[in-house]
Amino acid sequence: MLHLGPRNDVFFDLLEKEVANLYEGARQLLSLVNDYTDPQTQVDRLLEIEHRGDDITREIIERLNKTFITPIEREDISGLAFTIDDVLDMVAGVGDRMLLYEVGHPTPEVVEMCKDMERATGALVKLIHEMRRLSFDSVRSLCEEVKRWEMDADQLYRRSVAKLLNEPGYDPIYVIKWKEIYEKLEDGMDFCEDVSNLVEGVILKNA
Repeated sequence: MLHLGPRNDVFFDLLEKEVANLYEGARQLLSLVNDYTDPQTQVDRLLEIEHRGDDITREIIERLNKTFITPIEREDISGLAFTIDDVLDMVAGVGDRMLLYEVGHPTPEVVEMCKDMERATGALVKLIHEMRRLSFDSVRSLCEEVKRWEMDADQLYRRSVAKLLNEPGYDPIYVIKWKEIYEKLEDGMDFCEDVSNLVEGVILKNA
């Protein structure tokens, strides 16, 4: 049955729930790299958060399929839901690969990149909350904050990969493992910026 309410603010509620779950995942990843004494338990928690995110994304899409009138355009809701989920997939993928690849101890570089991820996703929580107001001024600074963390992570990623490739003494398998992990984090940060761009577009279309 289609719901014909004038706004169906439940979509804002669900997007806020989804991004809060993403932030929890980013914090769990940061906890993992800061304290690598029990990685299996830490990664298990991270994967539970990822599965919860999948459930929230699925609920958003199912509600879209049953709802006639939405507070913002349908493609914007689905785009935000899937892109937030993409970030969480990258976050969980980093932790999972660190465990599967038996990397030993986290590098200083991965710790710094995970800090950027935690900060960026924290800004996304505020950004999705502010989107409900459909006010450009209230989200502009948050979009800029996400972009700053993405740029910082991008610079750190390039320096980290250069270190792996240029400094002597690294085992080639070690280089392959960490390069892939760094790439996952960088992809996740790119998706964070994509979320902020989507929110900016929603505001411009609806303000």
